[in-house]
Amino acid sequence: MRLGDIVAGAVLDCPPGTTYLAAVSGGADSVAMLCALAAVPEKPFELRCIHVEHGIRPEAESRGDAEFVKRLCKELNVPCKVVHVKPGRIAVVAKERGIGIEASARLFRRRAWFREARRLNARILVAHTADDALETTLMRILRGAGPSGLALMPASRGRITRPLISLRRSDVIDYLKEKKIPWREDKTNEDTRFLRNRVRRSLIPLLNESFPQWRAALESFAKTQSLAADFIQNEAGARVVWQPFEGARDPALYTDAGVFFAQPALIREEALFQGIDKLLAQMPAHAYSGTIKRANIRRFCEGGKKAIDLGPVRIKKDSQQITLSLFPVPCSLFPNPQEYGFSLLINKPGLYTLKGAGLEVCEADGKEGEGVFFALLPLALRPGFKEDAVTLKGKCPGKIPGEFVAAVDALGTAACIVQDKLLWRRDVSEKTGLYAVKIKRTRVEETDV
Repeated sequence: MRLGDIVAGAVLDCPPGTTYLAAVSGGADSVAMLCALAAVPEKPFELRCIHVEHGIRPEAESRGDAEFVKRLCKELNVPCKVVHVKPGRIAVVAKERGIGIEASARLFRRRAWFREARRLNARILVAHTADDALETTLMRILRGAGPSGLALMPASRGRITRPLISLRRSDVIDYLKEKKIPWREDKTNEDTRFLRNRVRRSLIPLLNESFPQWRAALESFAKTQSLAADFIQNEAGARVVWQPFEGARDPALYTDAGVFFAQPALIREEALFQGIDKLLAQMPAHAYSGTIKRANIRRFCEGGKKAIDLGPVRIKKDSQQITLSLFPVPCSLFPNPQEYGFSLLINKPGLYTLKGAGLEVCEADGKEGEGVFFALLPLALRPGFKEDAVTLKGKCPGKIPGEFVAAVDALGTAACIVQDKLLWRRDVSEKTGLYAVKIKRTRVEETDV
């Protein structure tokens, strides 16, 4: 079947008057999709186009793509909306959220698509091909995804439809050449800093050479994972039920701990993912773009952790229930929505234990001593990362170790702690409003938070 017929078949079963919003970058796949849609005779649907200029490439290239898409839409008589992202904005958000440039660009792109789709009450058409789906499966295998992540990329889900998902990239190029339709080439597709490009340019040629049947095998694998994912999702949803906390200030869910830990390990993991998805759905649209790592979910499900922080979500357990809550720490304390694995939030004076260190938080008396630092409350203690290390300008005795605990308040990094020793503390001249935090060796059993 020809590309035009396949694309038409993907959209012609819509109710009369449906609006389709085609996401067009200017590349071969999206241009072929748009042209095939525009060529559908006596269309029972309204066709519109959206192009997102990300501002992460040289202006001449980026603006060139936008102008190309606008000209093409004018020739096809398709209304076109171009969304311009301020140069540098995507890089800033990538750094703030601890994600890559490509993931940040995807966040902005999808935000623009869904905003326009809601305005038009439209379905979104995305030009993913079978090759894109296989590349995505390979990438997810390399990242250790579970059955749902390894399942087939669906032809339709929610507002999104993928008319080209059954076609190869070679089918797209053949169509464009036959119709003498030009397209744009994105030079970042050659940049092997991005995982997809490394998979496309290094791994796939090796598979083609050494394992010529790999595509059919991977498609079969993905189909099996789709069946497994459906079964696991249904079982987890039926066995583990998440209830909302009535009257809670912030969104939170809970389930019975005994029922939860009575389930097979894979059901527990899936149930947590379902609960997290349900909780995140209550956040502002696209407020979180990260991916919850299965390895951290597994650590909690094995029963050894009493609490764990996964990006914007905290998971806690006690003898009665498992609780999911949106992370209660101010954004200034956790500038990146990373998965820290443990954290301790101190809101008031008292005694605390973290990673074998005893902490006494009390009113500051102005005295500086060994193992004492000064900070505002709330104070978060979490694994340190490179952004903490570069802020150290105080009493830092040499090189910062690879693993340390950072004590962070609204003013920034207050201290660096290694085991039960204070390695560095922020210099403060005025202690009014600050609390003293004293670090002591402790024999108390470690509280794993």
